[in-house]
Amino acid sequence: MYYQKRFDGHVHSDCSPRGVHPIMSLCEQAINRGLFGMAITDCCDCDRFDEMQFSERVRESVYGVYKARSVFEDSLVISNGIEVGQPLDNIGKADKIINGTHFDVVLASVKKYPDGRKLSDINYSELSENEIFRLLESYYKILLETSKWDNFDVLSQLTLPMRYVNSESAPYFSIRHCDDIIEEILKKLAENGKALEVNTSALRGKLNMILPPVRYLRMFRELGGEFVTVGSGSHSCGSLGADLSEGISLVHEAGFDSYCYFEDRKPVFINIE
Repeated sequence: MYYQKRFDGHVHSDCSPRGVHPIMSLCEQAINRGLFGMAITDCCDCDRFDEMQFSERVRESVYGVYKARSVFEDSLVISNGIEVGQPLDNIGKADKIINGTHFDVVLASVKKYPDGRKLSDINYSELSENEIFRLLESYYKILLETSKWDNFDVLSQLTLPMRYVNSESAPYFSIRHCDDIIEEILKKLAENGKALEVNTSALRGKLNMILPPVRYLRMFRELGGEFVTVGSGSHSCGSLGADLSEGISLVHEAGFDSYCYFEDRKPVFINIE
């Protein structure tokens, strides 16, 4: 089903390390694709904060959003956001940069195991099942602790390990043995009024599916979760807004009547119709 009112809640500009296009170009593409709005959520990885000069990157991103708003304010909603990666690695700097800027939305994500290895850098086909079990459990324990941090609005990419464990180089491997921890994470999000992100980027990759799977969205709803965002995880104009209708359909399949975006760190609902 195609939805007219689409908001992309997860977009990276060239202020992110892997971002390609400037914010003005992304805005032009968003309008061309008929989007209602988007959130610019450039990266701020706390484990590499100084090394990658994220303070300067974030400042440039925020400036770009305000500049774009002055040009596109009548035709596009542009949320000023940030994706804070590995916040527990440097809570002090994470809180300082968030509290020092007027953000509309703060995404939290974890893309590394506790030993510092990136999820995407491991060849899981070379590991035993028990080794993969231990890695996944260590990952979700960190994500659980991250979910207890109060200074974010949306938990991004809950089932990110699926993108890499379930690849062509490894046989299908279920993350369901971590469901008890995942349920704790979703319960914590629901209790604290946080949102869960539906991310469409894996639909464009080898996994060829939207994450998280609908079972975790249903679990979130059953635990009292109210807020769900939908984002492309785009790093360029080419993937901006990609598969948002499919993501919205998944949210509806899970039993939600709306999804949301954020203004001034408060959810704004968009009815699914």
